[in-house]
Amino acid sequence: MAAAVLGGAGGAVKAAEVHNVDFTPPGESRVMPLRISAPTTGRRLPVVLFSHGAYASKDDYAPILDHWAEAGYVVIAVTHRDSVKLGVTRGSNNPKFFEWRLDDLQSILANLESILQQAPTLRSRADVTRIAATGHSFGGLVAQTLGGATFNDVARGGSAVSRADSRIRAVIIFSGAGAFAPLLAAENFATLRLPTLVTVGSNDLKQAPDLSGYEWRRQPFDLVAPGRKYLLTLEGADHYLGGIVGRDDLPRSPNAPLYLADFNRWSTAFLDAYLRDRRGPRRQLEALPTSPMSRNVSTVSTLQQR
Repeated sequence: MAAAVLGGAGGAVKAAEVHNVDFTPPGESRVMPLRISAPTTGRRLPVVLFSHGAYASKDDYAPILDHWAEAGYVVIAVTHRDSVKLGVTRGSNNPKFFEWRLDDLQSILANLESILQQAPTLRSRADVTRIAATGHSFGGLVAQTLGGATFNDVARGGSAVSRADSRIRAVIIFSGAGAFAPLLAAENFATLRLPTLVTVGSNDLKQAPDLSGYEWRRQPFDLVAPGRKYLLTLEGADHYLGGIVGRDDLPRSPNAPLYLADFNRWSTAFLDAYLRDRRGPRRQLEALPTSPMSRNVSTVSTLQQR
């Protein structure tokens, strides 16, 4: 295990630290690399699980994960088996990747206490009864499935399968996936009843032939069961918040810091509302207009609920 204290500008120390942990799931020989960021102080800290986008890794989202840690959360990010960091070629595909990712996060949940013991003091300070599932792109699909959305098991006749985990209390889907046959139909989203925040860039990555990237990737908001569901639209943002997270080989948008700031602000407000049960953030979210109306929350964002 390696640990580092986060340093700010000019050497100033921020109130969070990072632990890199190698976790071997019981009954397996492989090592699952984990990145755990957490405040250096505080108790009863809720836990946030994060699943990265396809071919990315646990280390490609530090500006988000460390912000959540500084806000008072124990943030656990995993490098999945489809990561280029583990030797996978970008663009390759394996039908097992999705369920392997689900297995990864459910193994972390099942062994959460022993994992936290590898990061000094965290086990005694983490509140493992308050957990959010979060993820970017492919990881957003994983997060929504842990939160209650189903998927169709094509290999077994197409029946709907649930991999919901009762320990999850809230879900953040960051530029996730809409309906796509045969894995996901519109009705698969309706079983996600937990508080959910969906965030999408208006210039998000197009992958559905008949829809824009924005139209398709906002579908988890449009199709889930209504009530405590929120959509943050980042105007002009691409799939990677202007190149600031997820990949390090893309041009950086001048607005990337603004996208990141709004994402961090509202995702943290959502976590505060539904993992910490804080009244102020919850009142802010509940005061939002309902679909199809939106409220401008900055020069680059709109926010709505349904």
